[in-house]
Amino acid sequence: MVVRYYGLRLAFAASISFALAACGSDETVHTDPVTGIVTKDPAADAPKDPTEQTIFTVLGLGKTDSQRNVGPQTGATVSQELWEAAHDSLNFTKITSEDLLTGLIVTDWYYPPGKPNERLRVSVFILSRALRSDSLSVTVERQERSPTSPWHDTPVALDVQTGLESAILLRA
Repeated sequence: MVVRYYGLRLAFAASISFALAACGSDETVHTDPVTGIVTKDPAADAPKDPTEQTIFTVLGLGKTDSQRNVGPQTGATVSQELWEAAHDSLNFTKITSEDLLTGLIVTDWYYPPGKPNERLRVSVFILSRALRSDSLSVTVERQERSPTSPWHDTPVALDVQTGLESAILLRA
């Protein structure tokens, strides 16, 4: 009778634990509140390395190093519309550096016509996928020189930066 009593309890506990284990899911889905884009957790698609597994990771009680240290997915934060609009708006000068993953565009020094002793450089940083004014940051550097002195930084009017931001947003 003792074996039968404990055997039934053991069978019941095993069936409950298997039922609870089947309720879990390894796939994590995130929804961006601004754009509504649904993305999966990159750790779910990562290949399982058997050398990283411990008894805790096998039982689902812990995470491997590759699951814990998932880096930022910066390429997903760049708006394609803002990227193309920034390129169209900056077509008056040569672009020296651009990075689609981080959303950074840097132009070469631009010399305004008729002003050989003044030059400007524009940096555009796209901060998110949303098409809003706070998704874009424009920085303009201005330098001047006299015929006998080297280039030195001079302040830029605030409306120059906001004008470039507005031009990019209107084009997008």
